[in-house]
Amino acid sequence: MRFSFGSALRALTPLALVLVQPVAASAQVYEKPPSFNAAQLPGIKRIGANYTIRNPVRSDGILRVYVLATPYGDLTVQGDEMLRMRINELNALAALEKVSNSETFGRALAEAGLSPLKFAGQLIMNPIGTVGNTLTGVGAFFGRVSSGLNNAGNTPDDALSGLLGVSDQRRHLAAAYGVDPYTDLPPLAAELQQLSQAAAMGGLAVSGAMFAIPGGVAALVVSNLSTAYTLNNIGMEQLARDYTAAQILDINRKILFDMGVEEGLRERLLANRNYTPIDMAAMVAALESMAAVKDRQVFVARAATANSRALAYVTRRMAEALANDYRRHGGYVRFVSLARFPYVLTRDGRVMAIVPIDALSWTRETAAGFGRVSAERKRVAPKARGVLRITGQATRLAKRRLKAQGWTVLEHQRL
Repeated sequence: MRFSFGSALRALTPLALVLVQPVAASAQVYEKPPSFNAAQLPGIKRIGANYTIRNPVRSDGILRVYVLATPYGDLTVQGDEMLRMRINELNALAALEKVSNSETFGRALAEAGLSPLKFAGQLIMNPIGTVGNTLTGVGAFFGRVSSGLNNAGNTPDDALSGLLGVSDQRRHLAAAYGVDPYTDLPPLAAELQQLSQAAAMGGLAVSGAMFAIPGGVAALVVSNLSTAYTLNNIGMEQLARDYTAAQILDINRKILFDMGVEEGLRERLLANRNYTPIDMAAMVAALESMAAVKDRQVFVARAATANSRALAYVTRRMAEALANDYRRHGGYVRFVSLARFPYVLTRDGRVMAIVPIDALSWTRETAAGFGRVSAERKRVAPKARGVLRITGQATRLAKRRLKAQGWTVLEHQRL
C-alpha cells in the first residue's frame, strides 16, 4: 500500500517530471510545503465508520499526503483525488462487512449447505460441484476464452475463479456497491472475494436482499465507476459488471488502434498493471471522446509510463478532466509534450494543462521542473500563453514565480 513519493513526484506533474539543475537556483527563494488540518479541508470527511485521517496532513509541494488509521492498519494515500476514491472503497467495505456478519447472510449460507466459517475453503476443495451451475451462454463463454488468450498474463482475473463463476459474482457485487472489482485495497479485495465465493457456491443472488444496504448503496458510497464516457457505447458500471478484464482490454486495444496509437505503445499501456482494467477503460474512453484533437498518442505515451498505482489513477482523472473541459468548451487543437508531460494547444493560443495538484508550493523540485517545462514551451509554442489549471491551491510565491515564467495559475478547478 506504500508508494515512493519521490518517483510519483518526478512523474506526476509538469512541475517535477524531469529533475534538472535549478534554473538560476542560487538566487531563488524556496519555501517549505505547508501542512493542513484534515477537518478543515473542503469536501473531505475526516472520520468515517472505519477510518480516521491523521493530523496534520503534510504536503510534498504538489500533493497532500494522507495517513488513514483503519482497523486494517495505517493506509497512506497520495493526493485528494485518490483519497476520495479510497474513502469510497472504505465506505463500501464497511457496508459489505455488515452483510457478511449479518444473521441473514449466515442463514442463507446454512440453507445453501455451507458453513459460514469454512465456505471459502470449500470452494477450492470441491470445485467440480459448482461448475455446472456457473457457465451460462455458450457464445459468451467462448468469447471470454478468446479474450483471455489474447491477454494472457495482463489481467488480474485467475482462471479457476472464472471457471467457477466467482469472477462473475465479484464483478456484480463490486458494481452494486460502486467500487472497482479489481481494487488494490487488500481488505476490500478480500471481502469481495469471500462474498463472491459464497454467492458462486451457494447460488446466492448478489442482487438479493442479503446484499442490500438499507436506504440503498447511494446512502453510503459514491460510485468509483462514475464517468461521463462510454467504451464501445458501454457505460463503466455495465463494463465492470458484465465484462471480464480480458474483454475490457480487447475493447481498449481496438479503440487505441482506431485512434492511431502504434502497436508497441498500445501494448505497453495495456500491459501496465498499475491501472485496473476499469481505470484503463475510463481513460481510453475519455481520450476517444476527443476525436477531433490531434496527437492523442502524446497522452498515451505519458500514461504508459505510470510507475505506481497512485500515479495511474491520477492519470485516469487527468484524461477525464480534459475530456470534460473539451466537451463543455471545445477549442483543443492538439496535444503537445513538454518535458514529457501532455499539454493541449488551444485555438485561442494557449498551452494548457488541467492537473490534480492539491497544494502547489515553490520548492527546489517544483522550481526545477517548471524551469524545464517553461523552456520547452518557448521552443514548441513560442507565442502561446501558458495556463496551468489546478484542482487545489498555490502559494503566493509559486504563483508569482510562475507568472514571471509566463504562466497563469487557475486554482480550484473541477475535474
